[in-house]
Amino acid sequence: MKKTAFVLVCLIFALPLAAARKVPVTFDDYHGYTGSVAYLKAVASAYPDIAELLKIGKSTMGRPIYVLVLTNRTTGTTIDSQVQLRRMRNAEVKNPPLSRPFEGKPGQWIDGGTHGNEYTGTEVCLYIIDKLVAGYGETPEITRLLDAKTIYVCPTVNPDGVFNSAERELSQRGNSALKDDDGDGKVNEDGPDDLNGDGHITQFRYKDPQGQYIIDDKDPRLMVRLGQNESTTKIRYSVVTEDKDNDGDGKRGEDSEAGFDVNRNFPEGWWTEETLPGGTGEFATSSPEARALVEFAVTHRNILMVQNFHTSGGFTYRVPGTSSDATLAPKDVAVYDYILGKAYLEILGEPLPEAWANPDKLAEIKAKMRSSTRNKYALDRGYEMPRAWIPGYNEVQDRRYGYGMVIDWWYQQYGAYAVTTELWNPAKDIPDFEKIVGPAPAPAAEGMPNPEARLWQERALLKYQDAKYGGKLFVNWKSFKHPELGEGEIGGWIPTYRGNALPGDPLREVCEKHWKFELFRSGLLPQVVITEAQAKVLYTTNSAKDAQAKVTGDTVTIRKGAGKGKYKIVEVTAVIENQGPLATQSVRGSRLEGNREDVVWLVGDRDKVTYLQGGAYQRLGTIDGTLKIPGIVERPAAGAGLPGGNPPQMMPGIPGQRGRSVVTAEPPQTGPRRTVKWLVAVEDDAPLKVVVSSQKGGTMVKELTVR
Repeated sequence: MKKTAFVLVCLIFALPLAAARKVPVTFDDYHGYTGSVAYLKAVASAYPDIAELLKIGKSTMGRPIYVLVLTNRTTGTTIDSQVQLRRMRNAEVKNPPLSRPFEGKPGQWIDGGTHGNEYTGTEVCLYIIDKLVAGYGETPEITRLLDAKTIYVCPTVNPDGVFNSAERELSQRGNSALKDDDGDGKVNEDGPDDLNGDGHITQFRYKDPQGQYIIDDKDPRLMVRLGQNESTTKIRYSVVTEDKDNDGDGKRGEDSEAGFDVNRNFPEGWWTEETLPGGTGEFATSSPEARALVEFAVTHRNILMVQNFHTSGGFTYRVPGTSSDATLAPKDVAVYDYILGKAYLEILGEPLPEAWANPDKLAEIKAKMRSSTRNKYALDRGYEMPRAWIPGYNEVQDRRYGYGMVIDWWYQQYGAYAVTTELWNPAKDIPDFEKIVGPAPAPAAEGMPNPEARLWQERALLKYQDAKYGGKLFVNWKSFKHPELGEGEIGGWIPTYRGNALPGDPLREVCEKHWKFELFRSGLLPQVVITEAQAKVLYTTNSAKDAQAKVTGDTVTIRKGAGKGKYKIVEVTAVIENQGPLATQSVRGSRLEGNREDVVWLVGDRDKVTYLQGGAYQRLGTIDGTLKIPGIVERPAAGAGLPGGNPPQMMPGIPGQRGRSVVTAEPPQTGPRRTVKWLVAVEDDAPLKVVVSSQKGGTMVKELTVR
């Protein structure tokens, strides 16, 4: 494992610069929703051979949700284009359309902008698109990637939230909703206002004996929030968004456009333990944004890797968040931590847990941990989770992070290795940050964070924007008489630039790190191929019915018919391999009804081919990858060479044909390789082909020459 992962990371860092871009893109400011859509359309137009733009839904306010499909559009096939439907529907009923060729390749999903005010992820998505389209045909690794795989990029899951946050300076985490909160018959009429007409909606601060803020001693531009029940002798302030009572009902901002959190509106873990609604919305996927994503995913089953970009913190959540690690298969945990987490920390330059660096010493490490932690999940794994790679579930308090979260749905109900990366850690993502603003406070005792660290960062960011942006990202406080609140001051960060990676060098630094991680993850995808396939004529006969095949133990005996001439009795042998590092399904994915195990077909003219030994298709189970997963002992693959051997929860090779399992003379097969055989009677010179189909490992065809 160490060597393979190291080689993959090295390849990433060795990629040469691509040629000039057909669609230039810069990261000196944010694109917002409008700019990102313009970029997607330009890329789809400029690169028609490798890019296709799909509209998968619309937001509440009617803005399209786009997915850019990146792959070589001249390669790939799907099982339904190779095997005809056996029973076509009546003429007046439409038959289902064929799958697109890109659905027959292993897939990766990358999205951003689920929370509207966290659009750093949108920018990283655009950066990744730029790297892929500009590198195709110029960089061998990227060319091979897009020839064989499919990358789905959705830069803005929540168009309304990103549009309002990045383009209107109205920070909006959730989606948009048409609301009349005050019952006056008007919808969304009382949102924030630019009171002083300076073109920005910032903040209004005013003296208030009950206020929860004070002015910072070191930088009077900064407002410091007091702790709960914290006393002070300093002047107290309240701080509110720049706003007024537009409809005269004595309230401010009660009818804004802001809706609810889309990332609490997904089907997994949406209900509480008491079977009450726990997530957002009237029901799971009640938001058009969540519904569009789920509908796309369930009709595109080839995705194994998922990234859901958010902001901020500079770390990654892996699943689960709605439950504990006890709900995950140990092998899936190992893939998440020893493979994905290890690579992520290496890219960030952060220290590894001892167990990740030395997995062969896991038993010894676990024994030492018994005296250093009470975290039962850490004791079971053999390591505490590092700062930058953690599950959403709170292991110390043993409680869930939330309800209805998207990556839990992707893993628990779809079977993908899904993560949420919280982008942007100024201290690590701004080059020479401490040289410009001064050293950060030392950690508190026993490695605990220093309470002063957050305040230091706030001061440092103000100082940095003074030095690098000429102070243009912050509006200095100026006196203003509020129509309802009286005397005070308007000022503060321009909302567009507060909370997201600062444009220019800091944003590019964030983009580059996470492009490297996503490229590494794409290199882990399975890739099922037919490495050998041959057809050998054993003899000929006038009637296929005259030939009989009998299986005794490991021996197959053929009894010839009396006649000769019309039919060829053919033995077909095929070797199927998964040449990708990871298995064709996660362990969780292999247990889900919506997924199916890998299958190989021998396809010919159904009127001219008679199957004597082995049916039209044979089931292969889940085919392991080439990468050894630390701490995992592989067991026989379910369904591989066993009659009816697939897990009872999992779909067989072809949906709706559970009764057609096949008996072979082969013992159960494990690892990344499968060998399959057929005996068939072929009329005249009817062609044959072998088709292997893996839902997340790809589909491949090999024509046979009968010899």
